[in-house]
Amino acid sequence: MADVDIIPKIRCDNCGLTVEKEQRGTGPSRSFHRPGKWGSLKIEGGRSIDSYGMKGRLDFTDLCPSCANAAIDAAAAALKSARREDAE
Repeated sequence: MADVDIIPKIRCDNCGLTVEKEQRGTGPSRSFHRPGKWGSLKIEGGRSIDSYGMKGRLDFTDLCPSCANAAIDAAAAALKSARREDAE
């Protein structure tokens, strides 16, 4: 009987992009990890209800590179805007 090599996959929590995880090591000591350019996002807000998902926090464990970059750009723009409002 032939050995079957199954490579686990990872799915973006935002857009649903699915890719294979990266393999490290060989033989019985091998392990699989999410790709190095993938990111994650965890934000806890100060209000009890947020407009996105009706939560006071955002928690995305796995984000593909384009979604991770979009999230960090959006957060940076929102924080920059908040600083300008407080200064006036």
